[in-house]
Amino acid sequence: MDRGFLSNTELRTGNGRIYYFTALIILGFVAILALFPFFFAFTSGLKGSTEIFRAGLNLFPDTPLWENYTEAWTRFNMPRLLGNSFVMVGGSVLLQLLVSALAAYSLSRLKPMGGRFIMTGFLITLMVPSIAYIVPLYLTIREVPIIQVNLLDSYWGVWLPYSVNAFAIFILKTFFDNIPSEIIDSARVDGASPLQVFLYIVLPLSSSILIVICIVSFVNIWRDYLLPALVLTDPEKQPITVRLISVANNYGVNLQMAASFIALLPPLLIAIFLQRYMRVGLTLGSVKG
Repeated sequence: MDRGFLSNTELRTGNGRIYYFTALIILGFVAILALFPFFFAFTSGLKGSTEIFRAGLNLFPDTPLWENYTEAWTRFNMPRLLGNSFVMVGGSVLLQLLVSALAAYSLSRLKPMGGRFIMTGFLITLMVPSIAYIVPLYLTIREVPIIQVNLLDSYWGVWLPYSVNAFAIFILKTFFDNIPSEIIDSARVDGASPLQVFLYIVLPLSSSILIVICIVSFVNIWRDYLLPALVLTDPEKQPITVRLISVANNYGVNLQMAASFIALLPPLLIAIFLQRYMRVGLTLGSVKG
């Protein structure tokens, strides 16, 4: 069995072993750098309020204070904050999958007039930083054109902006392009409408890439701060990333770190348990044809 970028034959050579163990050391170092913030937040939540400021790295607490996590859970009202976050992120992800899949299918299979220019327009938006259009976006949410509706302090004010993602549309269109045309043509010969082809042929074949989009969108929306902070000013509706900053200053740093680690858990666990779907989704498109 070949190991990564080296075959068994290369691995038996002196240079091959040097390359292999060098790569292991580099990847191990990168893994430590990536995991260090999570580990530091976890252990800091187990320390006393003064122990955190002790000179030196001091990763491990002298006496683990597990009650810090219980106290942070109750004082910060974590169930409500996590519930708000799941409502905001869940609705955004579902709308984004719906809009992105429909748009990608239209551009890939329905071939609308000017579809290439439409796709180019989507890709151009990826070059514009989100901070550049945050003011016009806020004004639009405050008073939606034509219908004159104020979406501030409403989850629709964050669901709708998150529902359109040019990157997700581009990825799904590329995947839909690789679905064999013979399958879709056979369904059309049997009398299937474009909507039926989309629901019963395209979506089931694209389940892996849809899971990838779902995971990436969930993580990105969960950690976003600026748009939810601008739109959701009601403390009862704010997600954990916004509300935690407002209430954490009234408590010790150890409780802040404990609450921060709890806030990290949902996207971290989703990324860990669904990573195999990400590998399948990212590689499946390369073997179709």
